[in-house]
Amino acid sequence: MYRTYFLRCSALTVAAIAAAGTAGAQQLSTVTLDARATSAGGIRTVALQQVQRTPRTIALGIVLDPGPLITLSAQIAGARGKLAAAQAETALARSQAARAADLYAAQHNISQAAFQAAQSHLQVAQATQASAQAQLGAIMARARTDWGAKLGTAAASVAAPLPQLESGARQIVEVSLPLGQSLPAVSTDPQASTPDGKRVNLVLVGPAPRAAAGVAGPSLYYLMASQDSAPIGTPLTVALNGPGTVSGVVVPMSAVVWHNGQALVYRQSGNDTFAPVELPNPTRTRQGYFMAGGDGAALQPGQRIVIAGAALVYSASQAPPLAAKAKLTKPEAHEDD
Repeated sequence: MYRTYFLRCSALTVAAIAAAGTAGAQQLSTVTLDARATSAGGIRTVALQQVQRTPRTIALGIVLDPGPLITLSAQIAGARGKLAAAQAETALARSQAARAADLYAAQHNISQAAFQAAQSHLQVAQATQASAQAQLGAIMARARTDWGAKLGTAAASVAAPLPQLESGARQIVEVSLPLGQSLPAVSTDPQASTPDGKRVNLVLVGPAPRAAAGVAGPSLYYLMASQDSAPIGTPLTVALNGPGTVSGVVVPMSAVVWHNGQALVYRQSGNDTFAPVELPNPTRTRQGYFMAGGDGAALQPGQRIVIAGAALVYSASQAPPLAAKAKLTKPEAHEDD
């Protein structure tokens, strides 16, 4: 009798899975199973345990070309040289204009034309100095707006990390979040890796003044050590850790099924009832999917969820509620029972 009952449950399971393609658009229903059906289907549950987890945000990193920053530093140095030359020319012109004025005032020891030429030379020198000052200010402002306060200042003063960037000892990495996500408190110890799985060490520089190309979220600049160097343009996967801890539960991967692109699990209520529960924005970890707790959370510590046989429950859940219950809890009698 039990053998026949198990075979009928198995047949119903196969039929439910075969019908899943046409039932996918239906709303999932709560499933009721008796003890015999639960045992025959290999359905097991586990109680969720509360865990503490450091907030973590997955971001996209990219190795930047430091050439534009180095070029800006050279342009700033050149503009400073022009300003220094203009200042020296202005000082000389001022001295010559003052001497000409003294000579002209002392019984016209020089001609009026010479006196006016000296004054004109001073005005031209002052205008050249003002222009050089404005050019230097514009380049320094561009360095700050393009690269942020710290890297812009480094370019202007040729301070660290500019020498390391010029020598290739370090590289710049821009780390950006997708649109709609905010940066956690400054993450000084991010976990980063290259596409081939190699771990790299990043050292925080500061906020980036602009969003990365193709990414509309906020960004941070980091430095990558020489031993972790990668070609310019290499993408990195970066986990940014936030402050403090967050309470929640970890859902085993075996418990998760997908319905129309949405992750969900089946929560046991009572002894024989399993209700589908969606997992909004689950965070994947090595142990499973982390779900933050708190009031109104989809899952709470102590609740039991299906961790084995979830596909069977999901298949039954796609059928109309009464049909699913009838199929799994009221098998027809058979003359072999």
